[in-house]
Amino acid sequence: MINPNAQALAPLPEPTGRFDPRAKLIVYLLSFGLVLLATRLPDLLLLNAAALLAILVLRASEPWRRAVWLLWPTLLLFAAIVGFSDSPTAAAGAVLRLLALVTVSVSFFAATPPTELGESLLASGLAPQAVFLLEGTLRFMPTMALLVREVREAQESRGIRLDGLYLLRNGSSLLAPLLADVMRFADDLAEALETRGFGSGHRTPLAEYRFRPRDWALVLTTLATTLMAISLPYD
Repeated sequence: MINPNAQALAPLPEPTGRFDPRAKLIVYLLSFGLVLLATRLPDLLLLNAAALLAILVLRASEPWRRAVWLLWPTLLLFAAIVGFSDSPTAAAGAVLRLLALVTVSVSFFAATPPTELGESLLASGLAPQAVFLLEGTLRFMPTMALLVREVREAQESRGIRLDGLYLLRNGSSLLAPLLADVMRFADDLAEALETRGFGSGHRTPLAEYRFRPRDWALVLTTLATTLMAISLPYD
């Protein structure tokens, strides 16, 4: 005889990916801090190479390419400012540091869905309001960029030019539909939060989040590598 409660008693599904999102978050923070502490060009080159290797392993070359393409004017401006105010070596170090930070961030978010990160932190006892703020921050910019692209493509398909100086003249054709889409997105988000029980005293995660031996191994290995890199003598 089939137990009618078998579905309710079934274990929670495993999160996607091999490692717990919290373990990947710790590794990301350690890597981020190591990049900030690095000062020599060889160290920054090594960190960039390691971050690019992670991008290749995670097959996140396309998001990384888009991020670098959007960032290259900032990189050039940053290099010019630091180069004129200090030295070409300092400018190269600043550019490499910023590029490494971007690469590390892209690799982390490519391997860690914001929903799973929020659910794992919620399972650790973090307040639901803080989890919502974190997830909303991680999702806001990509969502807004997607909405802008969809509205722009729809308007351009109707013959409304939005490139160059035409954006100043036809900006209202982009802004009005975008505001309508944002309001619709806010309504959908409020409905989704209500469905998921946001604000209630107890929330059930969609997957089982717990540290396994491989998570501890990843965190401890990264921590040991970071401490060893910091303790190396500088010439």
